[in-house]
Amino acid sequence: MGIATDLSLDSASRLGMVGAGMHVGIQRAMADLKREQRREANAVADVATRLREARLGQVAALRRAAAAEARVARAEEEARGAQAEIRMLREALLAERRLTAALKDVCGVA
Repeated sequence: MGIATDLSLDSASRLGMVGAGMHVGIQRAMADLKREQRREANAVADVATRLREARLGQVAALRRAAAAEARVARAEEEARGAQAEIRMLREALLAERRLTAALKDVCGVA
């Protein structure tokens, strides 16, 4: 073989090795990109799941708050009724005291 053939084979071999190295490098870079994309997609899915769970928790909290407000409203209504009953009992007690005082006057009891 001649020098030209050796040089051409050597340069072709080196170019082939460089090309193969570049191919491997590109494949690794693409694999890294795909891994990163999967990781990002998983992160987005995780955030979406947490958001969905948070919304469900918020709905449950709003239901509990509405139930608590209803219980408070019932308790306030019952308290108003109890206050009205207390006023009526006080008035009845005052009337009884007046009647008792009047009866004592009539009976002459001091």
